[in-house]
Amino acid sequence: MRTISTSYDDGLLIEEEEYSIGTSAGSEWNRVVYKGTKLMNGKPMMVFKTEDDERLTINPSFHTFTITHNKGE
Repeated sequence: MRTISTSYDDGLLIEEEEYSIGTSAGSEWNRVVYKGTKLMNGKPMMVFKTEDDERLTINPSFHTFTITHNKGE
């Protein structure tokens, strides 16, 4: 039997990994840590932590790009 993923993102981002991200509105954030998803009005939102220890929440509908940063390289 074929397994079908019910995840909206297919595991694109890994929790506690560092990324630079951008939105369709042209906003960019460098070197943020992905913390996971949280529901807002029933819709999953991506949650990140900035270098200044602030929380950044992004609607996946407006997420445009992700750059993965390798640790120690």
